[in-house]
Amino acid sequence: MTKHVRWLPIAALLPLAACATAPKPAPIPQPPSLTETDITFLDNAARSNDFIIAAAKLADTQARDPHVKTFAARLVADHTASQDRLKTIADQHGTTLPDDLDTDEEHVLDSLKTEKGRAFDRDFTALQIAGHDNAAPLFQAEAANGADPALKAYATDMQSTIQSHLDMAKALGQHGHHHRPHH
Repeated sequence: MTKHVRWLPIAALLPLAACATAPKPAPIPQPPSLTETDITFLDNAARSNDFIIAAAKLADTQARDPHVKTFAARLVADHTASQDRLKTIADQHGTTLPDDLDTDEEHVLDSLKTEKGRAFDRDFTALQIAGHDNAAPLFQAEAANGADPALKAYATDMQSTIQSHLDMAKALGQHGHHHRPHH
């Protein structure tokens, strides 16, 4: 009986020894933290997408020119896809996209909501020209200097879309200036 009692403390430790030698699962690699510059770009791009989508959705009921309505539908589709891609990048970094517009954007939307027909077409088109023109250098800077590879790729890929939207908006703006009123 004494032989069994002496082995009891050792037997009690055996399961612990087995746990100590079991291989630990490999940690899931986490993407590096986003830099302040990348976070600022991510937030600005997300807000820009939301603003453009909200403004473009107004064209369904406010625009007169069918070309403006077609352009607005394209903006909604492209910027919704862009926002989905940004959300994926944000999720990979354990962060969330802002879900609010800044005060200036809210005021612009409120103003657009009060316009119809030619006034809406003109102001919406001018807004898209200015917005996409201002966005181009921000996306170029992120593509060139961003730290996060996924955000850099996003910024690089979006440059052609931004230029395409800018070109379409400018063409609509020129079309609108030559458009004669219907009697």
